Amino acid sequence: MTKKEFNLNKLKTGCSPCMSEAKKMEQKISNRKVSEIKIEEVKSIISSMFTRKD
Repeated sequence: MTKKEFNLNKLKTGCSPCMSEAKKMEQKISNRKVSEIKIEEVKSIISSMFTRKD
């Protein structure tokens, strides 16, 4: 039996945890242009993706 490979960049939807994180990021950005977001806020958003939530 061969393992089926997926190109994750071409999927129309993501896995549930990924979709949840994307939704949280959208809420934090709240329709602002990237140029309007301060670097410290970007760092905070990115680092929050990698903190453990036990």
